[in-house]
Amino acid sequence: MSTKSETAAVATGAPAGTAVVSASAPITRAMARGVGVGGVVFAGLALADFVRQFALVNAGWNVTFASAYLVAAIVLAIGSWFGDVRMLRTVAGVLAAIYLLGLITFPLVISQEIAVPDAVPWFATLMVIGTSAATVSLPSVAAWVYLGLSGLLLAIDRLAFCGSGAMLGTVQSTLFQFFFCGIFVALAIASRRLGHLLDAAGVEAETETRRNAAQNARARERRRIDALMHDNVLSVLLASAVGGGQQVVAEQASRALRQIERYGADGDPEPVTAAQLVWELQSITTEIAPRAEFRYELQTETPPPPEIVAAVTEATAEALRNSVLHGDPPDRDASRAVHVHLDDGGIAVLVLDDGVGFDTKAVPTTRLGVSVSIVGRMRGVPGGYAAIESELGRGTTVRIGWMGL
Repeated sequence: MSTKSETAAVATGAPAGTAVVSASAPITRAMARGVGVGGVVFAGLALADFVRQFALVNAGWNVTFASAYLVAAIVLAIGSWFGDVRMLRTVAGVLAAIYLLGLITFPLVISQEIAVPDAVPWFATLMVIGTSAATVSLPSVAAWVYLGLSGLLLAIDRLAFCGSGAMLGTVQSTLFQFFFCGIFVALAIASRRLGHLLDAAGVEAETETRRNAAQNARARERRRIDALMHDNVLSVLLASAVGGGQQVVAEQASRALRQIERYGADGDPEPVTAAQLVWELQSITTEIAPRAEFRYELQTETPPPPEIVAAVTEATAEALRNSVLHGDPPDRDASRAVHVHLDDGGIAVLVLDDGVGFDTKAVPTTRLGVSVSIVGRMRGVPGGYAAIESELGRGTTVRIGWMGL
């Protein structure tokens, strides 16, 4: 049988599609198992009284009541291992109804009164099972009402069975049964309430997790858009403003358009092989810093994830642009190099120059080129990292990489 109710969203205000593991379902299942197994055990305890009193009560009623009660208890015990929670509550409700119906009809099927005033009907022992079954299937208030009603009916049944001379013993027995069964009802209700509280806490935690995930996703998307604007659009505008030449501006504009089209394209990006990533990085190096040294070590054929390819290539391009725009000393052109290493453990890219360098602590966090386009972009993808090492007059090293997951 299905157990969907144990993993379905709990009706405590969770958003549509929220699914959490129910805590109340295992509690209900354990309660149902206890009632079912206990019902069979208590039936065995009542067997001697059942046999002794069989001739004093209508035989058909005896057999029908005992059989229906026992079948319901057995089904509940077995179903607690395989059935869903809704079915268990239904069967528990049937068991509670059978017991209550037996209490109601008992005075109508008595054959004769018993002379012993302290005798009790054989099914009095089963009251704890009936009330516990009611607690499994009914709301808390209804379970308490069931307890009070069954205690009252059992008192009436005993007076009908033993006569008015059993009044004192009936009152004592009824009070004992009421408090004894009340303990189990209170424990069961407390357990159910705990399960509902845990369910509510689980839904709240799940909702908070989804909310945080959505916020993180929006933040990553904002960083990606900021980086896209800085790396492509602003770079084209800057090249045009400083007179970079029509060919340079055209090439950067063409690259910017390709990046924007790739960002806005529907569907997942095409997978890129490890070798293609090396070629892309070499093409970026040649385009931005034609005289830079490019070296690579390719020790894997496993294609990296497309989002990692995009992050690594864009961060590398930004590091090279920063070096070309800001790294040359006044009296010479800085030497530059790009070293790429790919293996099964991940990707490592070094962008180096021996230019003027800068004080990394003095770079404001609002500088998109460093904080967003390089460091933020790499840290925004799982397993990505970036670090910038620079010293005035000694050049700059940018470490870009991804640790394979």
